[in-house]
Amino acid sequence: METRKNIFYNIILALSQVLFPLITFPYLARTLGPEHIGVINFAESFSRYFIAVAAFGIPIYGVREIAKVQNNLALRSQLLCEIFLINFIASLLLSCFYIWMIFSLDKLVLEKNVFIFSLIYFVLNVFYLEWFFTGMSQFKYVATRFFIIRLFLVFIVFTFIKTSLDYKYYFQMQVALGVLVAFLNFYYLKKYNIVDLKSVKNINLKKHIRPLFILFLTLFSISIYLNLDTVFLGFLSNNETVGYYSSALKLNKLVISILAAISAALFPTLVSLYQKGEIQEFKQLVTDCIYIILSLSLPAVVLIIGCAREIIFILFGENFERSILPLQISSPIILFVSLSTVFGFQILSALSKDRSIFISTLIGMSVSLILSYPLIINFKENGEAIVILITEFTVCLSFIIYSNKFYPLFHYKKFFFQQLISVIPYILIIIIFKNIVDNLFIRFISITSISVLWFSAFHFVILKESLFRTQLLKTIVDKTQISS
Repeated sequence: METRKNIFYNIILALSQVLFPLITFPYLARTLGPEHIGVINFAESFSRYFIAVAAFGIPIYGVREIAKVQNNLALRSQLLCEIFLINFIASLLLSCFYIWMIFSLDKLVLEKNVFIFSLIYFVLNVFYLEWFFTGMSQFKYVATRFFIIRLFLVFIVFTFIKTSLDYKYYFQMQVALGVLVAFLNFYYLKKYNIVDLKSVKNINLKKHIRPLFILFLTLFSISIYLNLDTVFLGFLSNNETVGYYSSALKLNKLVISILAAISAALFPTLVSLYQKGEIQEFKQLVTDCIYIILSLSLPAVVLIIGCAREIIFILFGENFERSILPLQISSPIILFVSLSTVFGFQILSALSKDRSIFISTLIGMSVSLILSYPLIINFKENGEAIVILITEFTVCLSFIIYSNKFYPLFHYKKFFFQQLISVIPYILIIIIFKNIVDNLFIRFISITSISVLWFSAFHFVILKESLFRTQLLKTIVDKTQISS
């Protein structure tokens, strides 16, 4: 029951992460235009790259270690302080390099004020403590906090950004909200006694360095192809090209964030099950997660490829027509990244196979570095979309190969082919409505509505062994028992 609640709150969080950008980003894109939205995305990617490096492997390591000791107040308090200090020291050291780059590189000097606030935003991320709250399975708090912060952001965006020159205010808003997050975290930790600072006596940072270093190399490799794609595009092309590419990729990442929410909610439970030796329950939870990922990601990819023009024009306007092809090219990463999350950051990480994760991401980083320059120079935003597609496929395949050594995957073939067959009606729906409906908006609404109906029919009526139907029946039974 608790696991289902965690998944629920994490899906609510993910939906909020999709809903709020769908409100603000089209407005920002239309108000600021491709060039200035490109500046914001360039600065944001630049900052997130530094955040990934300063994290030093903590997003994986911190969640895993906190999940192990979440019921021991003294140990988790000491662990929180140790990991926080490592993150804080790394961020301060990197800030010096960040400042040097802002005042030395021409591309950054031109937008110096924007990048200075992106630097402050980078430092404030130390206080977000996502790894701690995830490890403690505090998904309700994380979801509530995010909703409040994003509600503020929506209000501020529509209040202060009125013309294309107002793009410089974006990171100032992010900094203000980052300070608010820090205060909310401190209040929550203190009020609910999640941390007992009195129990922290023997801080030992050294014991974390080796495992963190391996994970750091892993996350650094990931950041090369996940965050540096926009940075590479910014340096090798121009802000306008960044605007087209980043707008397309942001849409795919919004869908990925919903699917990643399921994996993130399950991860602490998976670690706990494996530590307790409950291997059968561990395997069943992984199987359920893979079923959900395939059921949702395959239709999403088909619908985005088929409705890319409608999505771009409705959200961003006809000025962003160049975003259509990058959106279509990169859309399969929804499937690849979601599967990578399961096989890499659930199975392999729960089994502490950090070396296998590192090798897989190193392969991905190498592919990205080799392909980026020639493809960006020749094909600009479309070239970078091809790079991210090939890179994510390579990493996903590597994770699957390594996972198969510890966790045989042959029994997934049946429902993989079931899900492949189920996407055929989505293709037919797209073809039919594209030929009979002229209005862009009505066509898109019609396609999505009929697609939802087909999804419901397939999983709740046609398919005999459906996890969605099973879970629905369990929920109904649980509620009946509680009411009685």
